[in-house]
Amino acid sequence: MTEPKPIRDAVHFFGRFLAKPGQVGAVLPSSRALAQELVGDLSDLGHGDLVVEYGPGTGAITRRIAEVLPQGVEYLGIELEVSFVRKLSLHFPRLHFHHGSVADVEKILADAGLGAPRRIVSGLPFASLPRAVQDAVVDGTGKILACGGEFRTFQYVHAYRMQTAQRFRAAMETRFAQSERSRPVVRNVPPAFVLRYWNP
Repeated sequence: MTEPKPIRDAVHFFGRFLAKPGQVGAVLPSSRALAQELVGDLSDLGHGDLVVEYGPGTGAITRRIAEVLPQGVEYLGIELEVSFVRKLSLHFPRLHFHHGSVADVEKILADAGLGAPRRIVSGLPFASLPRAVQDAVVDGTGKILACGGEFRTFQYVHAYRMQTAQRFRAAMETRFAQSERSRPVVRNVPPAFVLRYWNP
């Protein structure tokens, strides 16, 4: 695995944010501290299980997944920005990436012949997504996640009370019986909460 260079990737990420702020919802990639909190422990996953990452960007979260992904567990990253897909495929040749919208996640998994993921990790800026896209992603996530699987995402502390952020959480809570919010991850710019959703 060829490791991305953090400074170079931060410059690339910021450049894409300036060019496409509606698609790239953060100014800088997630920190290692946020990546560790978001990914958590994948040791409960086994051969044939699937991890799906929404919006891997330049790979800040992907790098952590690659470090702890158990042998035999499959991975698929879905990324809308084509320049990020190229960089991800170069940096993580053992992982698989799809250029497309997470709103189409059901079709993407079906076309790839993949089963229900046991873990979904998301770096998408749900608070800034158009309502139709937010609804499609929430609906698709509720349908594809394996029984006993878990969905993880994060929201920035400063945006947590935004109406769109609250709307996302309310929609997720109608589809999942259990949810949990972490303490603020302050070693990130900006600080963020990690949100977990699952059905027992």
